[in-house]
Amino acid sequence: MIGSPSGSPKLPMAVWLDLLGKPFQDGGRGPDAFDCVGLLIELQRRLGRAMPPYESNEHELSMALASWDRVESPEPGDGILIRSDNPRWHIGVVCGGGYMIHAFQARGVSRERYDAFPWHNRIEGFYRWRQA
Repeated sequence: MIGSPSGSPKLPMAVWLDLLGKPFQDGGRGPDAFDCVGLLIELQRRLGRAMPPYESNEHELSMALASWDRVESPEPGDGILIRSDNPRWHIGVVCGGGYMIHAFQARGVSRERYDAFPWHNRIEGFYRWRQA
């Protein structure tokens, strides 16, 4: 099984609960709609980490995690880079216990297990915010 065990720390619900159910929108940066990069930026902001305002294209998405450290054991708040079909990459944020929160076109902002179908075999890696 990929990721953290069910007994691991969790991202406090207060950080993300109000975002569940928000609609997906390409280029969405909130507060009413998000794409996956916009949700990553918003969650990191809520954790006290200022990220640049990335666009939603392949280059910008890869740049969003380029200054982060790749890790083998994800912790709450870490980014998850996932291979996708269209666009080529998708990103989520670890909540803990095998769950992520992400903004996906088909469902909007939702919380799902990343260690289960359809995500588990598409994970490229986990990335942790690099402290300045």
